[in-house]
Amino acid sequence: MGELKPASWPDLLDAAASARQLLQRVGQGDRDAFQEFYASYGARVMAMVRRHVVVRQLAEELVQDVFVAVWLGARWYREDMGDPEPWLLGITRHKLQDHWRGMRGLMKAMGSHARQAQVKPRMPDADLRLAVEEALGSLPAEQRCVLDLIYQRGLTFAETARALGLPRGTVKSRVHAALVTLRTMFPRSTSS
Repeated sequence: MGELKPASWPDLLDAAASARQLLQRVGQGDRDAFQEFYASYGARVMAMVRRHVVVRQLAEELVQDVFVAVWLGARWYREDMGDPEPWLLGITRHKLQDHWRGMRGLMKAMGSHARQAQVKPRMPDADLRLAVEEALGSLPAEQRCVLDLIYQRGLTFAETARALGLPRGTVKSRVHAALVTLRTMFPRSTSS
């Protein structure tokens, strides 16, 4: 087996230049360049997301959101902005922040069910977020999708209905069914 050597500065500079060129091609709509960019950075983005999102299915959806943002935003990337990796990790941080903002909104929509789940035994906020995240991961995809659009992305019911090509009543029904399911996973405590 050969000895692993740390990358030299010229190798790192070549890799950064190659990534910048790939990203420029992605910005021009080159799907092969996008696949190559994903192959180079997908695992790093997934590792970063998994440090914050335990449920693999939700983590995969966030990584997908990151790379959709790369596909859509690459046209504004300029080579003088430097190495694409910090740009990509910035997008990832923003998507994670959006995720947690949405989780807070979802917990608020669940009302006292989520808060009272903390009463006995007292659940730290991080554990509660993990429990809600796991519960969210267990919902059917169509329910997760509407919750994501409404609570994560901030769309209204009407905007969500238009985005999904569904009647507004169907969107409301899916949200209601999802919230009922989530609330049953967090039964109210009867004693303090």
